[in-house]
Amino acid sequence: MAEFVYIAADRSGKKIEGKMEAASEGELRMTLRGQGLRPLKISRPNLSQQDLGMAIKEALGIKGSVPIDRLMNFIRQLQVMINSGVPLVQAIDLFYEQEADPTLRGILAASAQKIKQGSFLWESFAAYPHIFEKVFVALIRAGESSGTLDVMLKRVGKYMENAYRLKKLIKKSMTYPITVLVIATGVVALMLIIVIPKFEEMITSAGGTLPLPTQIVINMSHWLIRNFFIIVVGGAAAAFIARTYLKSREGQIVFQKTMLKLPISGDLIVKSGVARFSRTMSTLLASGVPMVDSLEICRSASSHIAFEDAIGEMKKEVELGASFATAMVRQKVFPKMATQMAAVGENTGNMDKMLEKVADFYEEEVENAIEGMMKMIEPLMLVFLGGVVGGLMISMYLPIFQMAGNTGG
Repeated sequence: MAEFVYIAADRSGKKIEGKMEAASEGELRMTLRGQGLRPLKISRPNLSQQDLGMAIKEALGIKGSVPIDRLMNFIRQLQVMINSGVPLVQAIDLFYEQEADPTLRGILAASAQKIKQGSFLWESFAAYPHIFEKVFVALIRAGESSGTLDVMLKRVGKYMENAYRLKKLIKKSMTYPITVLVIATGVVALMLIIVIPKFEEMITSAGGTLPLPTQIVINMSHWLIRNFFIIVVGGAAAAFIARTYLKSREGQIVFQKTMLKLPISGDLIVKSGVARFSRTMSTLLASGVPMVDSLEICRSASSHIAFEDAIGEMKKEVELGASFATAMVRQKVFPKMATQMAAVGENTGNMDKMLEKVADFYEEEVENAIEGMMKMIEPLMLVFLGGVVGGLMISMYLPIFQMAGNTGG
């Protein structure tokens, strides 16, 4: 999405100036005409006109996004309106008038105009792959093709809620230890830079020899103060390089393979990956999407390279005539229980329902694993933080205790 400034005339000939986001100038023209305005001039904003946030995003190559909770709320309300018999174009127009998010507002305006010209809703959403996943578009397409758009919107909403909940759980498991580690590092750095030098002044002014632990802490403080600027700049540069590398395809592959081999994170990745795959596949199959197409959508929607490769191999085998369960068994990334349940579902003709049960089971497993990990991490982090801070303080108080003992003696 890009930002444009425009001058347009309404039906009475009055000129109106404004700014709006759109995928292209042509799309903005259609949007303005859909609002009863005649475009007179459209251009990209200059530096003085451009929104600072948008300018920064464009400079960094960041595309417009819609908060997931806002998107889920839109889907729920659209499903209710369609189920109540409100025409699609009218429903989209109503949402456009009430929507506050600029990116979603621009998408709704463009979608309403395209639908009025004969396009399908799924075609409009497919133009924004960074906002609407392939699963989302495929379900909307199936709903429009079968005349059950309200049913599909309900499934989309449920799918998004489950996916969002799982994503939040995984994010929570990663955020807490990182936050505690950052706080611990900050506390230790402040002590070494501010607190320890004051203790050093007090101890050296009183004279006496320094115990080895105290001397080590003081040397660490001196080193950190001398090299503080280099550490900050070097750390920022290293973080930037690491972030850039991890964003690349090669970096993601290396990072994901490393995390998969670790004992705790590897188990969590497998369970969450199986849950996501099963949920997506179940939703697509229940909506009438063909098996091969469903596998391709699952492959593109996968967030881990191991599952992306495994699902790609499954798709090839299914295309050659293998059964879904057989193709699944041959991929080592899927646990035995998941493959057995898939085989039962395929033999009984209830593949979508059985995969839904698999998704429910592994989502619960992920939740339990994260809760157990958090219970284990919390005391370990507290012991670590308390031990580091307490060790620094004890090492600085040792000379004081020593001087007090000598005075007493």
